[in-house]
Amino acid sequence: MNELEAALKQSQNAKFRMIVTDGVFSMDGDIAKLPEICDLAEKYDALVMVDDSHGTGYIGATGRGCHEHCKVEGRIDLISTTFGKALGGASGGCLSGRKEIIEFMRQKSRPYLFSNTLAPAVAGGTLKAIQMIKETNPFRDKVVENAKYFRKAMTDAGFDILPGNTAIVPVMIYKEPLAVEMADHLLHEGIYVIGFTYPVVPLDQARIRVQLSAAHTKEHLDKAIAAFIKVGKELGIIK
Repeated sequence: MNELEAALKQSQNAKFRMIVTDGVFSMDGDIAKLPEICDLAEKYDALVMVDDSHGTGYIGATGRGCHEHCKVEGRIDLISTTFGKALGGASGGCLSGRKEIIEFMRQKSRPYLFSNTLAPAVAGGTLKAIQMIKETNPFRDKVVENAKYFRKAMTDAGFDILPGNTAIVPVMIYKEPLAVEMADHLLHEGIYVIGFTYPVVPLDQARIRVQLSAAHTKEHLDKAIAAFIKVGKELGIIK
């Protein structure tokens, strides 16, 4: 926040300024400090845009996203998100926000002007998913429960897990070749995960990023945990 405030002070001569942030950061699984960001934006007359692709559908009391979780509804100018993650769609996404900005984007946004429209089935499925999470969202509770279960079991097994309360659980390996090797070994155990290495993550911060789903059963989770423990011991990551 100190660096953000310094940047806002340095750019006060600009006609327009926008603070752009993820809602849920995709590699660490943590949530942006939206209340503090909004406070600074209001203090220095800047817009706020949140990419909530990893938050829409299950973060917040009703799954609206990080702005609901952080209680900053009405203080965000633009929210971009995807239909392809928690909402279950195959493709597509949207930009929502203040009317004046959306009218401007309809005229100026190249992806909006020059991309093909969504398939009717995807649009219909997304509308139904939004309707479902407005009325009741048992899937939200399930994915959070699954993430907590997996996170605790992996921590108890001796893995270094970054703290967080989202569906993204980073298993820290640190060494780039080891993370790639572990992912390969896990695939042979029937677990498909990806090893993320530099420059996607900082140097010497390689990890296996696990994303939990409401579709995962306890049996699925236990199978994955057992595979991680087996491979982790074989590679000397845990004792």
